[in-house]
Amino acid sequence: PQAPEEPYIPPRLILATDLHYQSALAGDGGEAFRLFVERSDGKVVQYLPELLEAFLDEVIEERPSALVLSGDITMNVERLNQEELAARLKRVQDAGIQVLVIPGNHDINNHDASVYYGARKEPAPYIDGPEFHEIYHEYGYDQALSRDDSSLSYVYALDDRNWLLMLDSAQYDPVNRVEGRIRDTTLESMEGVLQEAEEKGVFVLPIAHHNLLSQSRMYTTQCTMENHLQVIELLEKYGCPLFLSGHLHVQRIHQYRSEPGVPQEEAGIREIVTDALSIPPCQYGLLEWKEDGSLEYSTAAVNVSAWAAETGNENPDLLDFEDWSYRYIRELISSQIASSIRNLGEEITWSMAGTYASVYMDYYAGRAINKEDVRSTKGYRWWQRNLPDSPMLQEMEAMMADSDRDNNYLLIPEAL
Repeated sequence: PQAPEEPYIPPRLILATDLHYQSALAGDGGEAFRLFVERSDGKVVQYLPELLEAFLDEVIEERPSALVLSGDITMNVERLNQEELAARLKRVQDAGIQVLVIPGNHDINNHDASVYYGARKEPAPYIDGPEFHEIYHEYGYDQALSRDDSSLSYVYALDDRNWLLMLDSAQYDPVNRVEGRIRDTTLESMEGVLQEAEEKGVFVLPIAHHNLLSQSRMYTTQCTMENHLQVIELLEKYGCPLFLSGHLHVQRIHQYRSEPGVPQEEAGIREIVTDALSIPPCQYGLLEWKEDGSLEYSTAAVNVSAWAAETGNENPDLLDFEDWSYRYIRELISSQIASSIRNLGEEITWSMAGTYASVYMDYYAGRAINKEDVRSTKGYRWWQRNLPDSPMLQEMEAMMADSDRDNNYLLIPEAL
């Protein structure tokens, strides 16, 4: 008798982006390193190795169909960081979970590659495109259903019904650029993939580092791909309902509208931007295919404290990481803002800076912000009274305007 057919198990992905991984060997905690941290946008630079280990433990425990790392996987393309990260990822693959990597603007030919020893920031060896493939070939490239000849893009088959279109949106030949673009030759190969998938009844999920849609009133340049309208047109031609990206460092969910006022039922492709794993709340995305044909996305924060306790780590910052990381980013952003406010006295300055930091933290984490609550604070009123034309007050207003709802969950019914 014929063996009964195995029931179909829909795939699940864990998505992480903007790890900005930095080896503990890339700095000694001295003056140059401290200055680097102070000027950052909130990355927990001093604990990135521990954060990565805690995250990889969670991935192995969750056992997704694949772990997707969508670019800016290292701080600034330092060869040291690339090789150490690739070595650390091996234990996920050894646990039977496929790791899938694509580059971001920080990962190839980045001349900002540096190490930090004592008072000196020093240039560090970096890698080019072929070397990126050489280091990470076992994380998606070796297993690819097909490869794009002109970039580091590839197609990975999750199963017989679902393909991931892993798109290299970074520009690094001949020099590295922050802005993203899908190459014309890659667009041609994309169309071939989408045509084949349509013929076979396969669902395609495109993933890139740079953003497909204009997602932010705060960050209006260098985020959306330069040829995003061309990419949107191609994806919508083949009915792709969802696009995944990173780069922005802000948790965002948005849907394309060809012009303002287009009703929901006529709106186009959705994009989920997962925020940076390296910035508190240090969260990642989970995408699950449902049996009813829907797609469900949610986020989770890495439980570094539990990892520290289980591994016998005695560092108090790590044992209470949620509280430490909250205070860390709040103090960092407050200090940066306070340093740009002049002649208003310490109490008023720090009140204003604290209000900005609170809005910033909620915005990055994709939480809904109650505008009236913010505007009723003493700090906000000081902004209005003392610096009503300040770019920083305009930034707060932009962040609040973007945050009228939570961006940490999405259910797309009948997506498949």
